[in-house]
Amino acid sequence: MTTSPKRKVSVTLDADLVAALEAEGGTTLSAEVNAALRAEFARRKRQQALAELLDHLADDRGKLDTPEDEAEIARYMRLLGGVVDEPGELRVG
Repeated sequence: MTTSPKRKVSVTLDADLVAALEAEGGTTLSAEVNAALRAEFARRKRQQALAELLDHLADDRGKLDTPEDEAEIARYMRLLGGVVDEPGELRVG
């Protein structure tokens, strides 16, 4: 893996998170923040891909709004890192 150019920025983090990371040791805070941001952007990309797939399926098949559809969509949202608020209310992003 190649390293990306670095840019220094200032962030404010919750003290308990910083303390927990420092207690674990083994890596730098910057490395942990980079890893967390990369994981979050990968999660968002997966969610966007799922949303696009659902739109494509809805275009081909019609609305995906039966209880069975909603349960299956919720299952995939959980598998792909999505958020399921309530049955029938899926949030991407």
